[in-house]
Amino acid sequence: MSWNDGSMRDLPGADEPLDPTDVAVLTRLARIVAEADPVPDGLVERSRFAMTLAGLEAEVMELQLIEAPAGSVRGEAPPLEARTITFTHERLTVMIALSAADDGEHVRVDGWVAPPGGGIVVELRQPGGDRTTQTDDDGRFVLEAVDRGPASLLVRPAGAAAVTTPVVEF
Repeated sequence: MSWNDGSMRDLPGADEPLDPTDVAVLTRLARIVAEADPVPDGLVERSRFAMTLAGLEAEVMELQLIEAPAGSVRGEAPPLEARTITFTHERLTVMIALSAADDGEHVRVDGWVAPPGGGIVVELRQPGGDRTTQTDDDGRFVLEAVDRGPASLLVRPAGAAAVTTPVVEF
């Protein structure tokens, strides 16, 4: 039986409003589910972040290259030695170098946009919030003390449509 096939409507009381007993049963059930299968930490934020990205009306860049440090595994974040990621699009290329920030807890992002140009807006998008910077005349930008976790870049060249990168793990 499922709610979609209409068979649940044949149950006694199915069309009646919820009463205090129903609310009590549902409250207990919610508590049991929360204990047995809790929502993973950060899932709500990651979901909202993914939905925000999906709603962007920007062209998506293609991930070209990832060089990860040896021994990188899923789970706790390994010490980030250095990693270079390049994204390409027919109109531009973005390369970022990720390295451990001085505090050891955050990431430093050194980036370059080609073709170069000053004033290209680069927006870092993460579940915890967005940060914006601009490129210098050589197309270079820096983001200090970036939180580890999922992130993407939205690049807005002057006079052209914005381009976004896929989400990657910093």
